[in-house]
Amino acid sequence: MPLYLSILVAAVCCVVTALVTVYVRKTTIEKKVGNAEEKAREIIDDALKVAERSKREALLEAKEESLKTKNELEKETKERRAELQRYERRVLSKEEALDKKSEALERREASYAPKEEKLAKKAAEVDQLHSKRVQEME
Repeated sequence: MPLYLSILVAAVCCVVTALVTVYVRKTTIEKKVGNAEEKAREIIDDALKVAERSKREALLEAKEESLKTKNELEKETKERRAELQRYERRVLSKEEALDKKSEALERREASYAPKEEKLAKKAAEVDQLHSKRVQEME
């Protein structure tokens, strides 16, 4: 076999080896890039799912806290209303008691007026009798 043919075969082999090597490397790199992109998409999807779940949990917690606060405020409001109603009943009963006492005093005063008139007349009669007696004695 001539030398130039051996060199040509060797050159062709080198070129073919280089092309196969480039092709294999290119394919390997493309697979790695494809796998990396797929993993990146999976990571992003997982992160989005986790973020959505966290968001829902946070909203649920906020709603629960809001409901708890609302219930506490309603309970406190009911307690205050009940307390105010008790105070109002006490004030009303005291007012009624004062009204009864006032009416009793007014009736008592009204019953004293005729008695005072009688006493005044009797006192006037006593004064007259006294004056008569004093005149008689003189």
